[in-house]
Amino acid sequence: MRINGRLIGRYIIWAILPYLSLSLLLLTAILFAQQTGRFGELLVEARVPPAIIADLAISVLPNVLVFTLPMSLLTGILIGFSRMGSDSELVAMRSAGVGTWQMLRPVLLIGALLTLPTLYVNLEMTPRAARALRHVATRAALYKLDSPVEPRSFSVIGARDSRLAETPVYVIYVRDGDQQRGQWGRVFLNTELKDGSIRVVTARSGRIDSSGEQSELVLSDVALTTLPEAKAWGRGEYATERLDQWRLILDTGRKELLDRLNQNEAETRLNEMGWSALSRSASSKPGVDSREAAITLHKRLALSLSPLSFAFLGAALGMRVRKGGRGIGVLLSLLAILIFYLVMLAGEQMARAGSVAPFVGAWLASFVTLICGFSLLLVKRTDFLRRRKDSATRKQQIVLAANPKWPTPGDLRARLLSFPSLLDVDILRKIGLSFTVSFISLIAIFLIFTLFELWRFVITKGIGFAVVGEYLLFLLPLVIVQLLPASVLITMLATYALIARRNEAVAWWSGGQSVYRLMLPGVIFAMFIGGGLWAVQERLMPQANVRQDALRTHIRGGVSQATIGYDKQWLASSEAERYYSYVYEETGTLRNLAVYDFDSAGIHLVRIMTAQSAYWDGKGGQVELRDVISLGLQQLERGWSKRDRLKMETTESPEVFKPATDKPSHLSARNLSNYIKALKKRGASTAPLEVALQKKYAGPFGIVVMVLIGMPLALTFGRKSTIIALCLAIGLGIIFWGVTGGFQQLGEYGLLRPIVAAWSPIIIFAASGIYLLFRART
Repeated sequence: MRINGRLIGRYIIWAILPYLSLSLLLLTAILFAQQTGRFGELLVEARVPPAIIADLAISVLPNVLVFTLPMSLLTGILIGFSRMGSDSELVAMRSAGVGTWQMLRPVLLIGALLTLPTLYVNLEMTPRAARALRHVATRAALYKLDSPVEPRSFSVIGARDSRLAETPVYVIYVRDGDQQRGQWGRVFLNTELKDGSIRVVTARSGRIDSSGEQSELVLSDVALTTLPEAKAWGRGEYATERLDQWRLILDTGRKELLDRLNQNEAETRLNEMGWSALSRSASSKPGVDSREAAITLHKRLALSLSPLSFAFLGAALGMRVRKGGRGIGVLLSLLAILIFYLVMLAGEQMARAGSVAPFVGAWLASFVTLICGFSLLLVKRTDFLRRRKDSATRKQQIVLAANPKWPTPGDLRARLLSFPSLLDVDILRKIGLSFTVSFISLIAIFLIFTLFELWRFVITKGIGFAVVGEYLLFLLPLVIVQLLPASVLITMLATYALIARRNEAVAWWSGGQSVYRLMLPGVIFAMFIGGGLWAVQERLMPQANVRQDALRTHIRGGVSQATIGYDKQWLASSEAERYYSYVYEETGTLRNLAVYDFDSAGIHLVRIMTAQSAYWDGKGGQVELRDVISLGLQQLERGWSKRDRLKMETTESPEVFKPATDKPSHLSARNLSNYIKALKKRGASTAPLEVALQKKYAGPFGIVVMVLIGMPLALTFGRKSTIIALCLAIGLGIIFWGVTGGFQQLGEYGLLRPIVAAWSPIIIFAASGIYLLFRART
């Protein structure tokens, strides 16, 4: 019988394409989220407009596609061939006379076709995207500088005016204002000059004027007070001046950012150069620069042609698989990707060290891939996996062993009503296996991409492997919390879609059970995972994030700082018109305390007090000050006064004065709640922190909601195609993340209450899930 080669080729292509598309969508979504997360803190702090966020997303996408295009091809080929191998379709093809190279040709055709867009992305889009990404990041930072001070928060910034030759560092606090419009009310500034004197400025209102290369703070109804140095405090001269308007030039780094923005082309980096520019740099620059350019050039070309080598390896490895199904395809692809990129990193390091030529170092992973592919094709075929018994036969043996006498329908119904029944255990086993594979795969891909991103810093700065390993270890809790919802959603849709497609649900319905009883194991599993997410988020992640942030800063060459660079703590009372500056000691004592009392309108100062130390007397509501020096600024109380001891009434509790971190990711929900309460007592803005707190509470419920939506869709579409169900899972995850991010932005801007911003996506998707449950065929 003559074999129709075209028909076989088309069948193999259509067996691979669904998994290729699914892998491309999933991997791109995960790595895109990982890459954009690097800019999340800047975007939140700057509150940039949607146009800049859109430009950032467009700039990040090509750098993601460089990796996901070949990775998805390898994954699609291995899963497709694993599925055909487990269904004995490869055996049937060989029995019909289809040779190895005949099965290899359509795979190589897909690889060649996918090489074309990969080549274009690597050689054209990636350099332009790198330049655009730097441009967008600079624009976002520049946008933040247009309003560098957030109302109801203490800020530290350099500034100067025409009266001073120096540029002192000011502590600035704005009681009222609109950050978006750059208009402020009840402004307070404090600085120490080089001669030791203190300058205190208060103003009724102020605004930011940004023009050209500088930002200028314009204050109205100003009181400018100059105080003597600390050793002359209490006896030196002081001066108070009232001004209708006062201008202060803010040293925000705006000029430097504008220079960077205008000189992007002149300062093109290696990763921003096109093919011709890299070639010229590799041939014309001397020494290390030439080697770096050559490595970048060959590495970019090797990544561009990697779909061909991945297609060859995937087909050679996939034709070996006889049992294991799609799951073994995922594991094999993950292992192959891990080895490929580790070999590429090793080759790049050897090339930079001069051990091998740049060509050899950059192409080493591709050479190894081709050698492995030819070895798999030429050696004698053996089964890599142990044969498994048919799942239906195994389930029948379990049932017969447990019940030698076949149960009556009434007995079966009674057993199914109890939990867990044998079928419950079988579903939970499938869910657990699928979850393990998907979860480990997603974590491995995330960590591989993170390692690949940091590798150039590791090599250039001589960071040890122990530091990198420690960083990845402490990064794990954050990765687990981020990827658990996606893993559970994919697991449920894949598991229940296969149950529907194999008609295993009929066993439930024949026993008189509804679809809701069939979903019970999935819901219980999701609740269990949600509890695990909460435990990791509260017990492991805060301390791990502190450590991994410090390690990442160390790897990238930065300096870790626990404070904003100013030696004192500042506190604004929310109930009294009073500000404090102090040094907090672990014993709870305040050292070098300064108290600034304002008039009833909270605009100008009426008194300044200093004390060498202060502590709470234990009765509550009173602070005992020692070695007190007071300066009255009102007409009736003007001048210095001294007292050894003074009891001061205060509405602030001792806990409010304790220094605290301001990153929600470094705090558990309980500590973040306490921190927010302390900030409210200080009068600071807490909207972003309150949104972050509510998101912590809502996180575990998000897993259950995704399951409520996923299972009805899986049972509905799973009868048609498992691939459709998995595509729906990815689409739902992307929509959920997008809606969650949108509501989060509304909450941080103050357009929604924090609880509404955090819980609205949960409620919306939960309602959709309940609707789908009621519409499901029972």
